[in-house]
Order: sequence, then structure tokens, then C-alpha cells
Amino acid sequence: MLAATFISKAPLRLTRAAALSSQIVTEIRNRVFDGSLVPGSFLGSENELAKSFGVSRITVRDALRSLSAMGLVKIRQGAGGGARIAESDLDYFADALAVQFQLAGVGVDETLRAQSAIEGTAAEHRNHEDLERLSGALDHARSVAHDPAAFTEASLGFHLAVAEASRNRALIALLRALRFVVWPSENKRATPDVAARVDKTHREIFARIEAGAGARDAMTKHLGGIRLSKQKQHAEAFC
Repeated sequence: MLAATFISKAPLRLTRAAALSSQIVTEIRNRVFDGSLVPGSFLGSENELAKSFGVSRITVRDALRSLSAMGLVKIRQGAGGGARIAESDLDYFADALAVQFQLAGVGVDETLRAQSAIEGTAAEHRNHEDLERLSGALDHARSVAHDPAAFTEASLGFHLAVAEASRNRALIALLRALRFVVWPSENKRATPDVAARVDKTHREIFARIEAGAGARDAMTKHLGGIRLSKQKQHAEAFC
């Protein structure tokens, strides 16, 4: 069903007090949240939407730009084109949320506490495939322990794999966003000795997850150590 037809059954009461395009954005977003519009729903062409809302094509175009920037709408140009509700993209959401964390000044301490809560649920839901993925992540990290940048990336891969074992998409997306706060692109402190200690700790966590008990406490202790290390690095930067 064309969303333009759907919308015309309950037309907007647009006012001039607020930008018309903003009201269109709010209306479409609300209809996604109430389930009236779902991924893939066709909204219509600019002309159809302008007629349905009783506004100009310029106003509709402005609204569609905003919806597209939010990741809510995909726009296809040309004959047979138009706007549709976008499919889910948790990576897009995670990247946008990461920017907001940075702008809000969310720090390492807050981030690591949240990460501990997220990853602590893994042992409750992990399956055989999760254990294989975690084991592979550990082996890969060990193989690149001589390279600080590669080891940092591999360590992040282990933590993301732990989060994915939680089976909670909201938590997984949240951790993907939090990673930008905690994990530098290259950790120059990840010497071979440091890498060996991290590898040992990660394998202890894996053993707890595999056993299905004690993983939350082990992860909390590990992330607490990272938090103290980050605080020390911050203090040294001002010495």
C-alpha cells in the first residue's frame, strides 16, 4: 500500500508555528514507532507526498533529506523511484550514537561500566557457534600479539564477539557505539608482555563463558583493570 494513500486517510494538521518539513518528519517517524510503517513500506514520490501532505515539493524534499540522514528512509531517484522506509542497519545506529556519546562527553569510566553490564550477559545465552567464534577471536589475537594496532583490533573483536553472544541486539549496537570511546585505533602500550597478560585474561573469561558460570565477575574484574589503566594514562598525560 502506498504510504501516500495511507497518510491521506489521516491527514496531518500542519501548523505554521513549526517548520512543515519537521512536522512531516515527526509524523513519519511516529508511524514507524506505532507499526503503521515498516521496513520497505513505500512512502511515494515527492509529488505524491506533496499532494498528500498539502505542501510544496521543496518542503517534502527537505523532510526526506532529514529522514534519510536519520537512516529512516531510503530514496531512489528516477522513473519508478521514490521514498521507502529503510531496512534496519544497527551499524549506522551505532556510529550515530558514538558521535552523540562523544559530543555529550561520555567518558571511559561510564563506558566500561556499561560494557561490563553488556558483556556479563553472554554466558547466559551463548551456544556452540558463539564458543567457536570466541575461540577463533582469541587465536587470532594471539597470532598478532607482536603488532600493537592489530592486537588492539583483535581484542576489540573478542569483546564484540562476547556481546554478540548475549543475543540482545540493543546491547550489541550499544557496545559497537561505546567502542569508539574506549578502544583507540592503535594502543602503543600493547607490548608483547601486555598482550600476553590480556590474552591470559581473555582466555580465563572464555573458560567462564564456556562453563556458563562466573563470566560476569571475570569480565567485571577485567574491565575494572582497563578502567584503572585508562585513568593512570590520563593522569600521566598531565604530569
